[in-house]
Amino acid sequence: MKRIVLPVLFTFLVATTFGQDLKKATSYVNDKKYEKAKTEIDGILAKDPANTEALYLKSKVYSLMADSSAFKSLFTGDTYGEAFDAFKKALKDSANPKITLMVMKDNYAPVFTIYQGYYAEAANAFNDAASAANKPDTVGFAKAMNLFIKANEVGQYIREGKWANIGKVDTTLVLNIAKAALNAKKDAVAREYFQQIADAHIAGLHNATGQTDPSFELPYQWLVLDYKQSGDSANMVKYANIGKELYPKDDYFDLVEMDYYREKENHPALFKKYDELTARNPDSIRYHLNYATEIFSYLYNSDEGAAISNKEELSNTLKAQLDKAVALDANNPSVNLLYAQYYYNQGIVTLENAGKIKGAKLPADQLKKRTDLNTQGDNFLKQAIPYAEKALTTLEEGYKKAERSKYKSVANLLQNIYQSLGDNAKLKIYQDKYDQADAKFVN
Repeated sequence: MKRIVLPVLFTFLVATTFGQDLKKATSYVNDKKYEKAKTEIDGILAKDPANTEALYLKSKVYSLMADSSAFKSLFTGDTYGEAFDAFKKALKDSANPKITLMVMKDNYAPVFTIYQGYYAEAANAFNDAASAANKPDTVGFAKAMNLFIKANEVGQYIREGKWANIGKVDTTLVLNIAKAALNAKKDAVAREYFQQIADAHIAGLHNATGQTDPSFELPYQWLVLDYKQSGDSANMVKYANIGKELYPKDDYFDLVEMDYYREKENHPALFKKYDELTARNPDSIRYHLNYATEIFSYLYNSDEGAAISNKEELSNTLKAQLDKAVALDANNPSVNLLYAQYYYNQGIVTLENAGKIKGAKLPADQLKKRTDLNTQGDNFLKQAIPYAEKALTTLEEGYKKAERSKYKSVANLLQNIYQSLGDNAKLKIYQDKYDQADAKFVN
């Protein structure tokens, strides 16, 4: 009979012993004698690893000790991680009223201490890496990244338990993960967490309507540039559109798209973006001039023989953009130079077309056509002169060294115009201006 009752008695004795040990550990915790509490708890779990009450006490004691530099020497490895693992294991025993009571009494304090502890360690690691003497400290930033990720895992566990109002995207924390990853040269990780922010259309800490934080613009800017560089136009446009929606005053997103279309030689898409940009910024001389310059380059610098079906339409748009730019600043030398080049090219092309009508004895209609084209060509050249002269006069004010090259371009253009018109006297004037530029533009 004794053999039958011994196991029952043994179990009873073990349970009594564990109960006594738990009371002792709890007493040590209440008295803030954490080192003694740790010894008791570790002993219980060594014998009974599934003891949920001891696991909860472990999460409480370990999180408190990890949060204090006085106990750092007692631990190796990730103390917050051990505390978090113990907390999760303890709460799996949802049917145990003792666990429920312990957690509610502490108001879930251990898991919040773990969350805050990871965050603080991550922030310190980030700041240390940022101020490191040997920059870039990619190792330090990688450490910060991993700690921020662990903080986020704890935060999402808190969110799932509905113990605090933490969003599915923990805004600042997720932004910090991505920023640390970016500095650690972990682009794949940066992309993952920047996308979490961008896909949720987050523009600030509380994401209030109409309120944006410039620091939250980084995810959209980085993603647009990243997808542009990888050739993923669909995602580039996707995040550019979200960025423009949240930050409508920032033209960065349009400019990156335009770079992409320019590199791909997708001129229809490029010019469409310019239409949007100039319409949104009607008083920007820079955008009007850039648009006109893009068209000019496309019309006159394309590969020989390249077919441009809408050449006349583009030429009209070029002139319209120049008209808007001149209206904004009639003395702008860059605008005046491009306008002069526009008319000069119109004149040269027209004169070349006239020259194609050859023959000593031409029919009357062909002779008239050639005469008319020559007249039109000369008129275009004459229309270029006032703009070129205005540019030259403006650039002569101060003779700034940085503008010497542009000045010589204008002087050279005027030489070509007067040579085409057969005016040798004027040709000589601008030859002299060109030759004297190096001596005058020295400051």
